[in-house]
Amino acid sequence: MPATALRLAAPREVLVTPPTPYVAYDPDSARPPGETLKDQLDALGIPQADLARRTGLSTKHINQIIQGTAVLSPETALLLERTTKIPASMWNQLEAAWRTHVTRDQELVRLSKHIGWLDKFSLSELVKRKILPTKDTSAANLQRLLEFFGVADPAVAEDLWRSYRTAFRRSTVLETNDYATAVWLRQAELEARELPCQPFDRAALTVLLPRLRALTVEKPETWRGRITDLCAQAGVAVVFIPAPPRSHVSGATRWLAPDKVGVALSDRFKKDDHFWFTVFHEIGHILLHGKRLTFLDNTDPEDELTAEGDRSEEEANVFAAETLIPPEYAAAYRNLASRPMPFTRIEAFADKAGIAPGIVVGRLQHDGALEWTHGNKYKRSVEIIPADG
Repeated sequence: MPATALRLAAPREVLVTPPTPYVAYDPDSARPPGETLKDQLDALGIPQADLARRTGLSTKHINQIIQGTAVLSPETALLLERTTKIPASMWNQLEAAWRTHVTRDQELVRLSKHIGWLDKFSLSELVKRKILPTKDTSAANLQRLLEFFGVADPAVAEDLWRSYRTAFRRSTVLETNDYATAVWLRQAELEARELPCQPFDRAALTVLLPRLRALTVEKPETWRGRITDLCAQAGVAVVFIPAPPRSHVSGATRWLAPDKVGVALSDRFKKDDHFWFTVFHEIGHILLHGKRLTFLDNTDPEDELTAEGDRSEEEANVFAAETLIPPEYAAAYRNLASRPMPFTRIEAFADKAGIAPGIVVGRLQHDGALEWTHGNKYKRSVEIIPADG
């Protein structure tokens, strides 16, 4: 942190004229205020005993302040202001910076007992995401990680995540890393909170659905910004965060405030059919389910859902499916599903319905009308690259 310039104000009554006043300090390399006091006394040629007489403090107390064993109180700061011409605010800042420095060092000693918590995370991934500066398993990095999560210690973080775990739709095929998921969710929360949005408006979001659906035929470099801009008009902060390894999360919905909801989207499956299904799945949660809930979604059509939370996930699935292929196209879709080949039939249906052909292919595969190996050439790749990447 760069040194902070401090402007010194002259007191009403000057008892002594100091040399060049102390004008800066660096909180990251704080020194005891007593050292500064000693430097000033030496420069002014004032013995500690003389300062004691001028301030009405005992020589012992002055010496304890200089040695760093006594706190330089606000009352003492005012007395030093009158005798050294250095404002009380400066002494108070020096004392606060020093006490913070000491406390931070003490905290690092305390945190050193919990360094093992870092082993639960991929430190390489945290460096890649610019959350940590190095892969060091150190108390300093643990402190940085706790600051990223906004928690006091690992135990608090674990307690906080328990509610997220119950909301997460688990994959029945793959082993999910809760800690990778927590990193992803926290990144999404911080980024979403920074996005300016209008107050949430359910009707406005509903009106936007056709415009969002129409974006499926556009290129990713077009729709990424458009999704965010359109949804912000309805109070929905949409952010795009690459999926960490072993997180197995496609999307998340979380209310950040009564009038603002955050939606995070990943590129887990790398294809547009999964991506757009996730977009409308998350919007389904917003329009259908309560504000107090957090939804972390895997949206893998090959997975089976556990009993708990099935209804809300199934409702969001139905919403997404019917938004992408609305009921007015249901008959035409059934006809297509009965005979999807040749591929020109898929292209014609997608063109008529106004959606990307890859989405139609994905739906046919999910419904068992098309082999998973067929038609994948129509699916467009989706890769989320961080803004600073």
